[in-house]
Amino acid sequence: MKHNYFGIVVLILSIGSLTACDDSRRKMNELLQQGKEYFQAGDFENARLTFERILELKSDHPDALYQSAEVSAKLGNLQQARDYYQKAVKADRKHLMARVKLGQFYLLAGQIDNAEILAKEAAAIDVGNPDAMVLSAGILAAQNNSDAATVKAEAALAKRPGDVPAILLLASLQAKSGKPDKAIPFLLQHVEKNPGDTSLRLMLANLYITTKAFDQALNTLEAIVKLEPKPLIHRKRLALFLMEQNQLDKAEAVLRQAVDDLPDNQQARLNLLDFLAEKRGPEIAESELIPMLEDHPDDFVLKFGLVNLYLTQNLTEKAEHALQEISNLDPSGRQGIKAQIMLARLQANSGRIESAKQLIETLLSANPKELDALTLRGELALAESRLDDAIGDFRNVLVAQPDTINIVKLLATAHQLNRDPVPALENLEKIVRLLPNDENARLDMAELLVKTGKPAKAAEQMIAWLQLNPGSKKALEALFNIYRVQQQWEQARQVAGHLQQAYPDDASGYYLEGMAFQSEGKPQEALVFFAKALSKQTDAVEPLTQLVNSYLQLKQPDQALKILQEMVKQKPEHFIAYNLMGGVFAAANKPAEAIAAFNRVIAIKPEWENPYRNLAGLYINQKEQGKAVRILQQGIDKTGSLTLVSDLAALYHQAGAHDKALALLEDSYKNQPQSAIALNNLVRYLSEQAKDNADLDRAAKLAVPLAKTNNPEMLYTVAVLAYRQGSYDKARELLDKVVGQVPDSASAHHKLGMVYFKQGDNKSAREHLEKAIEKDGQFNGIDEARQTLKTISESYRGSLGGSDG
Repeated sequence: MKHNYFGIVVLILSIGSLTACDDSRRKMNELLQQGKEYFQAGDFENARLTFERILELKSDHPDALYQSAEVSAKLGNLQQARDYYQKAVKADRKHLMARVKLGQFYLLAGQIDNAEILAKEAAAIDVGNPDAMVLSAGILAAQNNSDAATVKAEAALAKRPGDVPAILLLASLQAKSGKPDKAIPFLLQHVEKNPGDTSLRLMLANLYITTKAFDQALNTLEAIVKLEPKPLIHRKRLALFLMEQNQLDKAEAVLRQAVDDLPDNQQARLNLLDFLAEKRGPEIAESELIPMLEDHPDDFVLKFGLVNLYLTQNLTEKAEHALQEISNLDPSGRQGIKAQIMLARLQANSGRIESAKQLIETLLSANPKELDALTLRGELALAESRLDDAIGDFRNVLVAQPDTINIVKLLATAHQLNRDPVPALENLEKIVRLLPNDENARLDMAELLVKTGKPAKAAEQMIAWLQLNPGSKKALEALFNIYRVQQQWEQARQVAGHLQQAYPDDASGYYLEGMAFQSEGKPQEALVFFAKALSKQTDAVEPLTQLVNSYLQLKQPDQALKILQEMVKQKPEHFIAYNLMGGVFAAANKPAEAIAAFNRVIAIKPEWENPYRNLAGLYINQKEQGKAVRILQQGIDKTGSLTLVSDLAALYHQAGAHDKALALLEDSYKNQPQSAIALNNLVRYLSEQAKDNADLDRAAKLAVPLAKTNNPEMLYTVAVLAYRQGSYDKARELLDKVVGQVPDSASAHHKLGMVYFKQGDNKSAREHLEKAIEKDGQFNGIDEARQTLKTISESYRGSLGGSDG
């Protein structure tokens, strides 16, 4: 007889496995029951720890996830609550309450579509469930269908008398319809029936505050604390109310009582410190914190609290020292890593970029997936225009946390700066999907759609937003600009009219209607609206400027001068009016009066660069180069303007004074070593005027930071340098990027054509040189472009002749 020993072993192992599985399941059920008992008793911290123990055994336990969400909500950690609800929904396709609660989160966030999906899933599980019915009613209310919402909520209340969510929704609908006096007795009636429920009392307190019944509000908030003394959020809410009533001593007493009653709650101590720092002064808070640290020497929360107090007082050195201490105490742990990241941020914010980068790189070499460190490294790369590096870091963060809004926004910004419209739009659409009430994201998306040649879609975006927010000034202004880009003047004027109706005392609607007429070539009609805008806001610069421009277009300089002279009579220091006056005099060929007006601007506003430029231009037109040089130098001394430096360098260059131009650019960079523009100006001039390889080598060393940017001006500078050094492959690669970003740049096409010519690719050279001449008939280098095209043509004819022979 054969014995199947293998089968016996498998059977024994199976029985052992089943027994272990039963033990684990029994243990989790016991913990679940224990956690619920803690929760019912209001001991939310122990409830949280108990449910965490279940999740350590089984990370996708649906009930433990759901109960953890409930605890997080009670403790005021709403982000964590939402995450737990999401995990519970994924873990159990039939978990009705997880869907209801997550749907409520989406509803509060304005994500109606997501809420509707969950409401339908909940109804599919149990169509008559009151919780699911209340969620559906809440969605109807958010869609401004108050009548249907009321019917649905009343039906839920009839199914389950005393249902708190239904009562809250009905009370909020009454308050929304302007009947808080009706909502208050309705709530009071149900508070009596549910004496232990705090959510009803909280809404009651809010209604009392709305109706300015502050004594009743205070009594209600105090009652909530008595009912549930352990959740810190109740005490914080009471303290905030007392602070708003300017009862600071009572607020402080509430926060101190929380510290005494909840000795293990770190946040209670932090709330007290925050109050003391804001209301009593950071020094008082610090004197309170030091003894706390002595009693709790290992409390990192308090240690970070001390750091924040130092930062509040701008004591950066002390803050950095405190962070270094934390880092030394926990060099490879969570607290130490957090301290190092904060330290790196402080270094970056104070201009010590290289130290910050070195600290972050060291941290990431040991912790390559540390998300906060990756975020900071990406932000530093973004600030330095190292856009590919920034995009890479932000994408890595989003792999781990795909819905982190601030990272999605940073990534969208990086793609926009990198001129990657498709991924930029994708990320902006994601932001709008996650935060449908984020107006700035919608505005950015509309702007990008216009830039990518899709103004009609941009208009659709703004119209959809205006249907939800008809009074949005930013959206109306954006829609106006979209129609203006499309030259749809009638629609643009209609939008301007809406602005005038919505903001009758504001200048913007009238100004924009004037701009529509002016852009259409109707300066006479534009005048009327610019004048109206100016009457609404007498100190507005744009309407005044365009009013003057309209008179000049109509060849009525005397009318423009009349308005400007009246304005400076009323406001003798109105430098904008004097600057415009100088322009009118210059246009009327009255140089002496123009010079006097520009000098008056300089006397009033010596730090403004415009009058120096205007005066220099006037002198150049009069062939008085010496005076132009002197006024530009005066402007540089007063303003430090890099624009004026460029203007003066150009003057020196035209006069053949290359040494003076170079010395000026050297000084400019020396005075502003952090300025990429000053560096670019210097490297560009060095590259173009280099006399030998030593000059080119020096320019190449200086140009290293410019090559890391994605700025087309700076990349062009590095390309010119590479061309001068004979590095044609490098020059071509850089110029391809520039042409991709700025396709209408004649200079870039010219230089790219010359690179191809040097490499013997006459076909590509001809293509780019012809584009350069086609795009601009006067760019610097056009003579070289024409001569090279002539050489290419002669070479082509010569080759044909040679073949014939």
